Amino acid sequence: MDFVKLTVEQRQFFDENGYLVVPEVLSLEMIDRLTKVSDRLIESFDKNGAYVQRRPGIVQEPDFHPLLTQSPTVPFVAQLLSPNIQLHTTAIIYKFPEAADEETVNQRGWHRDSGLTMDLGHKNVPRVSIKVGYCLTDFNQPRSGFTLFAQGSHLIDTPLPIPKGEVDPAGTVELRLNPGDAFLFENRLFHTSAPNLTDRVSKVVIFGYAYRWMGGAHGAMHLVQPDDTVLAQVDDAAKQLLGGKCDGLIDWAKHHNIFLEPAPWVMEA
Repeated sequence: MDFVKLTVEQRQFFDENGYLVVPEVLSLEMIDRLTKVSDRLIESFDKNGAYVQRRPGIVQEPDFHPLLTQSPTVPFVAQLLSPNIQLHTTAIIYKFPEAADEETVNQRGWHRDSGLTMDLGHKNVPRVSIKVGYCLTDFNQPRSGFTLFAQGSHLIDTPLPIPKGEVDPAGTVELRLNPGDAFLFENRLFHTSAPNLTDRVSKVVIFGYAYRWMGGAHGAMHLVQPDDTVLAQVDDAAKQLLGGKCDGLIDWAKHHNIFLEPAPWVMEA
């Protein structure tokens, strides 16, 4: 994994807006390879409606292994959270063309990720996870199936305010991205699926990372934990991210001087 330092401007944008676009992350060859395996996995998946999201069986496919430690996106996640993280979710999301009727156009499901709001309330939810999305198709047209973001909503401590008679809040962002572009967004940012009113299928792959202490039998997230067959195929950084008994990403971060030592419990007064 190549080290790429997060710039001051990138960190500030992410802190203020809750998301970050990273252009041209995937090569044309990688887009083609990921599209072929994604098409195969979606084809064998039970589909119900225009929105199809497959989560299981992704990290078992070797073609997806490079995304585990993809640069520069995963180094950015390690700098925005910490290297003490693990993969908590994967998804292939396909949105098939839909009719532009009123119900479809106005359908929304605004929410925050991680489930912490149910126990902590909106005011006390911290940043604990970041999802990375990789575009396999372009999103250059409006309503082409890309997720909508409520820009800056990760900083509000109330339910998402939506003007009466509207379906979207003020500050809604619908990004325009190309195949191979990536985007990061954190768990507190309100977002929703949007309709695909174009004439072709939109395709995105999502890898989500969270602190390792978020998992476990009663954790807030179900961390991805494949068997030893998969762990044997990846390097130490990826092993940590897949739940192996390894601190490979932490060791990598120490080598690049981005690992913060644990905060002390006491100090001299």
